[in-house]
Amino acid sequence: MNTQIFHSLGLTSNEAKVYLTLLDLGTAQAGQITEKSGIHRRNVYDAISRLMEKGLISFVIINNKKMFSPVNPKRFLEMIDEKKFELESLKNDFEKIIPELELRTKMQEKHDVRFFKGVEGMKTVFEDIIRTGKNYVGYGPGHQLEKILKHYFKHFLNKRIRSRIRIRLIYDEASRKVIKKNPLSELRYIPQEFSSRAALRIYGDKVALLLMEEEEPLAIVIKNKSIADGYRKYFEVMWKAANP
Repeated sequence: MNTQIFHSLGLTSNEAKVYLTLLDLGTAQAGQITEKSGIHRRNVYDAISRLMEKGLISFVIINNKKMFSPVNPKRFLEMIDEKKFELESLKNDFEKIIPELELRTKMQEKHDVRFFKGVEGMKTVFEDIIRTGKNYVGYGPGHQLEKILKHYFKHFLNKRIRSRIRIRLIYDEASRKVIKKNPLSELRYIPQEFSSRAALRIYGDKVALLLMEEEEPLAIVIKNKSIADGYRKYFEVMWKAANP
């Protein structure tokens, strides 16, 4: 079983293995868990301790022996609901201070160039695209973008559609086979020989230059209306030459 979902809920690899082992055994001593899971005995005790703190296993004393049992797996759904509630509360609290924070950033809203590194930096750029709320254009290897952003890409797609943001994108021919057309989008393609790991997004008065390297993606965002308008003209030339 893929244990990644347990990691997303805050469990370590050993904790996930111990919990799953207990689901198989029902009720067991630490030694039995060690034998079944293949985890070192000390690590089993550490995992048991943390799982008990998280309310995911319980124990009972039978004939002077401590026996451990897993709680119902539906407890994880309750944990997810708790996280949703916490995040919603955090979001509401943060929304209250956004006006004050935005006042502090207005002095910086002139022409500027900003660099964003890594997957999280790339997400920041795409959230900025949504925040702008305007239709945008661009080009680049679409399949590489999905590979780098993974689950976030679907999240971004849903937000774009809800915001009614229309897009026109030019991909390489390799993307034609793997990228499906989504709502509010127009796609065209250029020959594979012109493909690269570099991509471009033009939105509002900004241009985002994206380097789609899986090891360390990089984004450079230029805020300048004249530059953005110039890139749009180049895009229109490419759009006319690209294949539907």
